[in-house]
Amino acid sequence: MEKQWHGKKVLVLGAAKSGIAAATYLHHAGADVTINTGNIPPEDEQEKIQALGIQSVFNEHPLALLNETELIVKNPGIPYQIPLLQEAMSRNIPIYTEVELAYLATEAEIVAITGSNGKTTTTTLVYELLKGGERPVHLAGNIGFPAIEVASQAKMGDLIVIELSSFQLMGIESFHPRSAALLNLSEAHLDYHGDFDAYADAKGNLFRQMTNADQIVVKVTDPEVMKRVPGEIEPTTFSFDRGDASVVDGWVTVRGEKIMQVNELALGGAHNVENVLAALLLVEPFAIPRTHIERVLRNFGGVAHRTESLGDVLGRAVYNDSKATNNVAAEAALRGFDAPIVWLCGGLERGADLSSLASALSKVKTVVAYGETAERFKELGESQQIPSFTVETLADAVPLAFEKSETGDVILLSPACASWDQFKTFEERGEQFVQLVRSYEEANR
Repeated sequence: MEKQWHGKKVLVLGAAKSGIAAATYLHHAGADVTINTGNIPPEDEQEKIQALGIQSVFNEHPLALLNETELIVKNPGIPYQIPLLQEAMSRNIPIYTEVELAYLATEAEIVAITGSNGKTTTTTLVYELLKGGERPVHLAGNIGFPAIEVASQAKMGDLIVIELSSFQLMGIESFHPRSAALLNLSEAHLDYHGDFDAYADAKGNLFRQMTNADQIVVKVTDPEVMKRVPGEIEPTTFSFDRGDASVVDGWVTVRGEKIMQVNELALGGAHNVENVLAALLLVEPFAIPRTHIERVLRNFGGVAHRTESLGDVLGRAVYNDSKATNNVAAEAALRGFDAPIVWLCGGLERGADLSSLASALSKVKTVVAYGETAERFKELGESQQIPSFTVETLADAVPLAFEKSETGDVILLSPACASWDQFKTFEERGEQFVQLVRSYEEANR
């Protein structure tokens, strides 16, 4: 597999984990590698690059780097609009993302997941399900280790489970998963892609090389998803209400077979039920024992900050959905519960239209809003005759949420906003929420 790179002049654009992993692989495969960044990388990254003994150019993208270059491996976040890449395209120099390189580096089979929401939860669930089979399984991509690092070490017969973004999928050509899902589509990353169709088409690239011999999993009730299925393909479908996998009379059902009652799933929320349905179809080709599937579904409570259950806290069911940084994600969480909800929301002001959330508030008994958008969320709640309160910070919001709730209620952090007004990342926001909840629980036992 590595022989194809021997002696080739390759430009790796962008450092970070995936760029350094790609440069390492190509260097060991005998390529003439230069790594280039538009900024000055952190010191630890510079040390790793220096240890490789490859050429490096930092803090600029000089066009001279393209001279004799035969391939560019691009960090997914770098836009194609920069002059270096525009010039590369005019010279017909191939531009891959690390995922394409990973595919070319392995004989393992790949299970790939993309979508606007639910990717990480579904990817992690698929990984846990596949661990019950007879084949070694690896987790790679946006979660786990860089794809090229995993792919170059995996053996024939192994399985690699990988979560993919639209950025990564723009840079694939021969990438051909054995089983793949496009979970859903809603507006995202339009600043990068230009418009929704370009974004959705990038997601649809996932299926470019797949055939009816593969498992192509799509949400049948999402018309934008269905548009991205190649015309000759007969997909495998899921949704809460219909498809090859759906919910029938309260049961998770696959091709007419009852797997488990929905109320037995560890994952909460209707949107997570759909993630379960997609995961069951994705692992279908790999003959996972039914007993293992049931055990995982009863115990897999999700991924941190994604409708993560914190359990029963003073009689309330508390959920950390800090990853919900937009309306669509928050709406999915809000629609996922039957019990009354005290909703903690708010964050960075981006001017988003909140009116689409109104129809999802039927179970919300109280709104507790904080951050830059607090007043607008209060107005949203009051427009639906819901008692609504504003506070400055998340630290103020948590005790108020407990005060306004009672036994049997759900307390849900699902901000519908980015975290950057008060936190560096959504993970930091979620971690603080968990700490605040545990502290309140300890003080009020």
